[in-house]
Amino acid sequence: MTDHHDAHRPHEVREFFAVRAADWDAKFPDDGPAYAAGVAELGLQDGDRVLDAGCGTGRALPALRGAVGSRGTVLGADLTPEMLQAAVRAGRGTHAALLLADVTRLPLPGATLDAVFAAGLLSHLAAPTGGLAELARVVRPGGRLALFHPLGRAALAARKGR
Repeated sequence: MTDHHDAHRPHEVREFFAVRAADWDAKFPDDGPAYAAGVAELGLQDGDRVLDAGCGTGRALPALRGAVGSRGTVLGADLTPEMLQAAVRAGRGTHAALLLADVTRLPLPGATLDAVFAAGLLSHLAAPTGGLAELARVVRPGGRLALFHPLGRAALAARKGR
């Protein structure tokens, strides 16, 4: 058990996002280009298999789908049902298979993905090292793990209410 102020247990993360899911996209309407740029940096190829870990309302899913094409596989995993429901309402469920899952215990075999994209995830992991190890586990040797922050520290602090 850590006493770091950003560390959360899964139920606390779920509670935090459950009440914010409905208006999450409306609060942060300008993240789209940052997500597109983050996905472009990942260097995905047509037919690749990619996971958006902690996909939230799925704002990166259209860009990920565009990068891997119709032959590729896009998965979106999130701990909070309300965030996944918001992704579906926004029409983003058509771009990926959505998994209700804790990204620190993914229901995926090892070394099956070409890449993992994770936007703003690190600050919500109670044990970042273990969480990163789990993301690395599901990526094939030579694959890519992209930890992406669409925000600077000041904006992140404002988003978290401090």
